[in-house]
Amino acid sequence: MDEELPKLKYTVLPESVYYTRDAKSPSMALITIGASNITDADIKITGFQVVIVVNSDVKKTDALTANPSSIIPASLQPLEWDFQQVDDGVYYAKPVKKTTVVPAGASITFQLQGVTVNEAAGTTVITIAEIDGTDVLFDYKTIGKVKSALEITKFEAVPDHVASGEASILSWTTVNAARVTLSPGEYPDLETTGQVTVNPGTTTFYTLTAYGEGPNVSAQKTIAIDPPQIVDFKSSASKVDAGDMVNLSWDVKYANEISISPGDHKNLPATGNFDVQVWTETNFILTAKNKGNETANRPAPVGINPVTINFFRATPSYGARLGEPIVLSWEVKSAVSASVEYSTISGVAQDKLKQGTLSVIPNTGVAYSLIAQNSLGSAMSSIELLPMPVGWYKFTSGAPFKFPEPPLLLKYKNKIWAMASGLMNSVYQSFDGLNWIPVTNNIPWSPRSYSAGTIFKDKMWLMGGWVNGNTCMNDVWSSADGITWTQETPGAQWAGRRSFGCFVLPGVDKVFITGGIDNSGNCLNDVWSSTDGKDWVRETENAFSLARGAFGMAVYNGAAWVIAGLVNGKEGTGTPTNDVWYSTNGSQWSILNKRPNWQERYYPSVAGLTTGLFMCGGIDDKGTGLSDLNKMNTDKNWSAQPGPAWGDVKVTSGVEYQDSLWCAGGSLQNNKANTSVWAYSPAPVV
Repeated sequence: MDEELPKLKYTVLPESVYYTRDAKSPSMALITIGASNITDADIKITGFQVVIVVNSDVKKTDALTANPSSIIPASLQPLEWDFQQVDDGVYYAKPVKKTTVVPAGASITFQLQGVTVNEAAGTTVITIAEIDGTDVLFDYKTIGKVKSALEITKFEAVPDHVASGEASILSWTTVNAARVTLSPGEYPDLETTGQVTVNPGTTTFYTLTAYGEGPNVSAQKTIAIDPPQIVDFKSSASKVDAGDMVNLSWDVKYANEISISPGDHKNLPATGNFDVQVWTETNFILTAKNKGNETANRPAPVGINPVTINFFRATPSYGARLGEPIVLSWEVKSAVSASVEYSTISGVAQDKLKQGTLSVIPNTGVAYSLIAQNSLGSAMSSIELLPMPVGWYKFTSGAPFKFPEPPLLLKYKNKIWAMASGLMNSVYQSFDGLNWIPVTNNIPWSPRSYSAGTIFKDKMWLMGGWVNGNTCMNDVWSSADGITWTQETPGAQWAGRRSFGCFVLPGVDKVFITGGIDNSGNCLNDVWSSTDGKDWVRETENAFSLARGAFGMAVYNGAAWVIAGLVNGKEGTGTPTNDVWYSTNGSQWSILNKRPNWQERYYPSVAGLTTGLFMCGGIDDKGTGLSDLNKMNTDKNWSAQPGPAWGDVKVTSGVEYQDSLWCAGGSLQNNKANTSVWAYSPAPVV
């Protein structure tokens, strides 16, 4: 038996729709459902249900849509009939009033608006279920899903790979298109078949959309742009001295703008280099940019070396005379700024940072400091200068030490050192003869007088001397700072003695002693030497025609000189002399044939200076202090010079310092300690 048909005649339009070919431009359909009374009598129904096929698979051929949420049901006679969704793909039409008839010859119409047709060709069935009370009658309608005639048959880019901002031609061909659009960008009035030139700055995804009957269709084309590429960026050096030049070099591709910072380095070529001066640690950054504002960066850090002062010196640095110009010179590495400082600050010009000079005329003892700086820190070097007044000059009347016997005076590390006299257990030092600093008040060797010493192996040496006024020593001590003393030997191979000589000859790696007075008050005539101060070798037993002590000892013009002294006994019993002996090797001694015309004496103060060998003072045969000055030239001839005006000074010690003869310590005629310090400075040789 045939299935009973619904009372109303149902139609579904359109009979076919275009399926979606481009998910970005889906095909949208309007489905109209009509219900007509084609009889001569009114028809009464409760309502009817419309069911469409929904499937989430967009490629399902028998489904109409995969997106029922886009569908809007609508009644075209809303005052009489309602049309609502009751489930996905299920819609129900019912009369607004409880009882509604469809008059004879009348129709009612409903729509499904915004139907998103899926992406598969095929046929889908729409089921209509008519409801009258408990009776349900079905009708089935079909809709075909067909392909639209709209086509984009060609869409291409030539070339499809360009540099940023370069041109590429997009061309296309369409079928049945009413118009086309191209994005991104604004391109009005495009032909449905045509081309356009584009200049993308970055990789760009172009979309061509064709409009016509049926859903829009689109095609895509990508024009690839290489981002800026820094092939190489480097500095010629990773670390330099401040102020040095470095060479920055680079190689860049696919960039329209190239710059290097810091600095005003813009609009650079793709490949190049330039020199730049570096004053501080700098991180150079190369930035490459294309027209699409894509950027690439690469650093080239350059560090700086710590500032160093290779040298800071004065010419003359030693033995300058008051009023004489002194040239300060320097060599500095990696400095950004520098200054020479004393009472005022003299800035160093930038072009003089590495090497420079400054002429000064100091009027007193002074320390100049060179201070050089960069961003990492600073370095400082100082020079102490003591310009000496020409002639005799008293530097002080009140030295802090009281050395009643002539002390040991040494020149060491650009200072005068005084020690070993009476019961004093102190060591003093001074740069300028005015200010004396006690280096130590706790010497390890026994307090003594009439010791001898010298500078050997970059240390001060003290040996022998008289302890407690009755014992002559033969111990040997050394020190590099005047504070810490090392006993090299408690008893050397030579006999204990006092008032003797000690010297070092130029170019000879030995220390020598000679002469002196022993425990019995006898003068000695021997010479001993040592390479280490521990072990001693006798060079000769008979250096002089007569044994002697209390003489002046100096090294001058490549030879050791023994000047004046006592022979045939000690103080009070011996005889003062004015003969002069010299030796170039320490073992063979010669007497100066021409006897000097100055008075016989013992304990003179002597020093070898660049302009001659100088001797002053001492004690004559009556025990009276002398105050004359005598000079021997390289021709070994003596001449009298102006003596010091030091009044009642009886005896003092002498030492060469600042190319001058310095006299300090000792006693006055009343046997009280002498606390004055004098120096004689010859005029410079022009």
